[in-house]
Amino acid sequence: MKHFIDISNLSKERLIGILNASIQNKNENISKEKLYKVIGLFFEKNSTRTRLSFELAINQLGSSSIFISSKDSHFSKGKESVEDTAKTFALYLDALVMRVNNHSTLSSFVKSSSIPIINGLSDLSHPCQTLAGLMTLIEEKGSLENLNLLWMGPITNVAHSWIEAHKLKIGFNLNIFCPEVYINKYQNKLQSYDLETDINNIVHYKIDNDILNSADAILTDTWKSMGEETDDNHLDKLDNFSVTEELFNKAKKDCLFMHCLPASRGQEVEDKVIDGPNSKIWVEAKNRLFVQRQLLKELL
Repeated sequence: MKHFIDISNLSKERLIGILNASIQNKNENISKEKLYKVIGLFFEKNSTRTRLSFELAINQLGSSSIFISSKDSHFSKGKESVEDTAKTFALYLDALVMRVNNHSTLSSFVKSSSIPIINGLSDLSHPCQTLAGLMTLIEEKGSLENLNLLWMGPITNVAHSWIEAHKLKIGFNLNIFCPEVYINKYQNKLQSYDLETDINNIVHYKIDNDILNSADAILTDTWKSMGEETDDNHLDKLDNFSVTEELFNKAKKDCLFMHCLPASRGQEVEDKVIDGPNSKIWVEAKNRLFVQRQLLKELL
């Protein structure tokens, strides 16, 4: 694995190996391995958890980070090509974490870069977040085997990475409750990147109580993804897809609630759910540190 751009870059065995190693290193508090590398963080979008967790992971590995804001780069201002920018970064850095507006930027850098590129978020996918979510499920449930996961609302970049993980057949079942108009929006995005995926058997345009009743974990994301255009005329179609306390109580008694954050409380989720005893959002957020630390070790 030269780069980590999407979950689909991984084999089933490699993905499970990363998750198991992340859990082992967390439980044993292993941070003795030092890489002595320099990692760049090139961000076109704002960040809280991604920047903090990557900078801490880099520091714990005895390495240093350099934050590069897009507003300060010639590339983002259209004054330097992708090829020249990638070559320049490689002169000084051992790896580059990128948080970008457009997934094609990642693809272009991968073609031109001699150092590992890690996707810290794009408009299409957020694989590091899904790694943290998978790690959380294993910790809380003991295994991914036969878990019933339910995604509520639009298929965001995070949801796309969950779909990719599901296609690797690592044990869990996935269903998505989402209005048709947002499914169409997702398919249009895939087409814009010359991608396609068959999700017909897991997508449901209405709430299916049988699926809801068997959910081991309910996942969601903000309805307005950062940096993406949102048609407010369609938001009312999502009202029935909010994770309310009433809806959540229809799932299994030990059902977990998960969210990538930041959350729009009162919109995609109610306070009583996100702050409730079954919510694992803070465990999931902290696990970003451990999966990313493991990723850096494997790539470097």
